[in-house]
Amino acid sequence: MASKVKITVSIDEALVRELEGVGRRGQKSRSKLVEEALQHWRRSRLEQELKEGNQAMAKEDRATAERNLAAGWDAMK
Repeated sequence: MASKVKITVSIDEALVRELEGVGRRGQKSRSKLVEEALQHWRRSRLEQELKEGNQAMAKEDRATAERNLAAGWDAMK
């Protein structure tokens, strides 16, 4: 299990009230909810980076395929 580190942050009071309400309903601590939110943010960021990388690779693959197709047509002439 990963070790835990205690930090201090300041957030808007309305967010704290919402966090506490969600925590009571789900029987989770504020720390657990914040940790889950940060994990979700990290996953979302990674998914976006992968999506952008895949799109860039697709463009590169298409350009390579078009060059190879043109070279094939030239070879057949």
